[in-house]
Amino acid sequence: MLKKIFLILVAMMICGCGSQEQSQPTKIGTLTQLNSTPEDNLNFYDNFNSMQMALSSKNIAAVQTYSSVAQYMTKNNADFVINDEQTVQIVDNFCFAMREDNSDLRNVFDNAINGMKADGTLDKFISTYINSPDEPIKSVEIPTIDGAETIRVAVTGDLPPLDFVNADGKPAGFNTAVLSEISKRIGKNVEIIQVDSSARGAALTSGQVDVIFWVVVPAEENSARPKDFDTPEGVAVTVPYYQDRVTNVTLAGIAAAF
Repeated sequence: MLKKIFLILVAMMICGCGSQEQSQPTKIGTLTQLNSTPEDNLNFYDNFNSMQMALSSKNIAAVQTYSSVAQYMTKNNADFVINDEQTVQIVDNFCFAMREDNSDLRNVFDNAINGMKADGTLDKFISTYINSPDEPIKSVEIPTIDGAETIRVAVTGDLPPLDFVNADGKPAGFNTAVLSEISKRIGKNVEIIQVDSSARGAALTSGQVDVIFWVVVPAEENSARPKDFDTPEGVAVTVPYYQDRVTNVTLAGIAAAF
């Protein structure tokens, strides 16, 4: 019940649908959250492309996403604009996720991420691939280590440029840069498997993959967001490797309605 109330409140905060000027609820689109269900004006989408199409066709009035993704969307589509009028700022941490019984793998990922934070590697990747990404976003080679164990990592392509897959089906940019570096540091091969964002949890819990490239958790302990809204049961998360805030993307012609 608390999760349902939270989702309704978020939609109201973002679209201003509690105002007297707006008699009908405004539909907001967002990527499917793994441990929540949509309510009222919040529509879940299984992947980034279907969500963008819904906005372009005016099936929804806004996309709720992260600032880095919003910048990418508006840079690549002149019809999209960022509308940042929210009554509450929501900030989330991005983490890897593993099954709870795979604590050894989580520990080595934690060590690698903490090392990348300490020596500035993560900051460099964020600057290169997220804050000022190449156009088009370039692929990054993931090394092959002879005789090493292989871990299967699910990526989605649904949060460009954070999680991005090129038109040829090859993951590129920030996600592959981070995974390539982790592969080197932990001495394991990484096999990338692409799934829709909505299928992340099932791919992990069913054993199809060993790691999910991203799940999000609230950055603040007192956040209105439930701490497990994007974390299925039986799943454990690493230390965060990236942080971003929630914002909105609308069509240019209807931006003033928010």
